[in-house]
Amino acid sequence: MAAGLGFKTFAVGEVLSAANVNGYLMQGVLVFASAAARDAAITAPAEGQFAYTKDTNGLWYYDGATWVASGATGDIEGVTAGTGISGGGTSGTVTITNSMATAITTAGDLIKGTGSGTFDRLPIGSTGNVLTVAGGVPTWAAPAGGGGYTLISSGSLTGASVSITSIAATYYRLAIFCNDFYPSVDDSLAITVNSTTGIYANTVGRDTSAVTSTNLEFVLPENQNNAAVDSQAVMYIDNYANTTSYKNTFQNIFTRKADDSSFLIGGGSGFIRTTSAISSIQILYNSGATHSGGTYAVYGVK
Repeated sequence: MAAGLGFKTFAVGEVLSAANVNGYLMQGVLVFASAAARDAAITAPAEGQFAYTKDTNGLWYYDGATWVASGATGDIEGVTAGTGISGGGTSGTVTITNSMATAITTAGDLIKGTGSGTFDRLPIGSTGNVLTVAGGVPTWAAPAGGGGYTLISSGSLTGASVSITSIAATYYRLAIFCNDFYPSVDDSLAITVNSTTGIYANTVGRDTSAVTSTNLEFVLPENQNNAAVDSQAVMYIDNYANTTSYKNTFQNIFTRKADDSSFLIGGGSGFIRTTSAISSIQILYNSGATHSGGTYAVYGVK
């Protein structure tokens, strides 16, 4: 088989030579029903000859020894988009797109799963938000305030007793702060819980096997009655929401002596002998004096 001569337009009356036939007319692609039909019709194929088989839609060329499937026919018949991908096609230029990437519209957006093989955009949260889970779905929310103090109640110390009620059982401990307090007569600051007396034990190192103090005192060397605003007290109650064990307490207090000669400082620990959860606190004076001044604040601590 002669080498191809390309394309030529013949003029009217021009002589068609053997070289023209071999160089122009013999360069076409022959079509056959199958490879078997091709081989039966072309018993002595020439190197470089092409043939097309209809049953396989295959294009073949003869390499001088055997028929070879032409690379012009690929084995990929189509591109189908899978999970997270869109686009595809079966012909021409095929484009596929990362659908997860196009779902993002704002810097900081996240992609969250919404089911098996499905997803959605989780918009960026606000400054200071943390990623949490609500109802099985990830969401942005303000931090829970773990490790900090949450104000439960605050106000003035007036009357015989100030009561803080409906304390939620959602904290690790309670912190009670009293500032600038003083009694109507000499007395020591104290608390009760759940309006219950006789379930308290005070002071480090004291034998408490039989102690049932009426109130839980902020222990000082002596009772004080002083209108000066130089007094502070703090008490922590741990495990306050537990319903099976007693509660530990830690306290510290300072106040000015009645004659203004010096300050008194006291502190200690104790426990509250009840297995009930603490839901209310009463701030009072141990021997019945009334509040003549001061403020309080009760915090839940996590």
